[in-house]
Amino acid sequence: MLRLVAQTGSWLLLLFSVASALILSIALPHLGLWGGADGKAFLCLAIMNPVTPVLGAFVLPIVNPFFPLVVFSNAYVASLASILYPIQRNLRTHASHELFEGLDEEGRFRKVAAFLTGYRVAVEELESNHFLFPLESVRRQGSALERHFKFEMRVDSDLQKEVAEIRAAADSRLLRGPVWVSPGLPFLVFVTVGLGLSLLLGDIVWYIVSSLLNSLAMLV
Repeated sequence: MLRLVAQTGSWLLLLFSVASALILSIALPHLGLWGGADGKAFLCLAIMNPVTPVLGAFVLPIVNPFFPLVVFSNAYVASLASILYPIQRNLRTHASHELFEGLDEEGRFRKVAAFLTGYRVAVEELESNHFLFPLESVRRQGSALERHFKFEMRVDSDLQKEVAEIRAAADSRLLRGPVWVSPGLPFLVFVTVGLGLSLLLGDIVWYIVSSLLNSLAMLV
């Protein structure tokens, strides 16, 4: 509240900025895209810095006056770097038929999506690591086992049930070898990184969009 009182900007601008952050902090956890703690932390950040902060004589090069939205977009840009870890793990698998063993019927696009977002681990590691989420579903059909990639964005899925189904398939020996998982970090980690990027570099998304538009204008 003291931050709002000390802010010399327009109160209307401040209210719109906090309101936009409030909508995101409620809507995204409701949709299962964020955890509840992530939404609360983001709202606190918006209340403390509803508009672009002024760091002494240094003014941040941010076009968007709604600073929380800049942090939000930069956080998602930072989250894209997380695909580097699955990629480097998958590249160490020597043969593609080993990488997608048991999932040969999956389409090429789905295999590429899995390659970018997940990797294979033993069932025991999936059970012991709370930051791993199953990237495939298993279904028993008589004496056979159907395995399919599943791509869902909700963080509130029934993880225990999914892991139990995989464990049951492994115990019945229908499922042999590793299973595909996707690593999951609290989005608050990326919000923290996004805040640092916003303070140091400004609005990264705006830079990218403006650079693309300028390049297109030069071509025309």
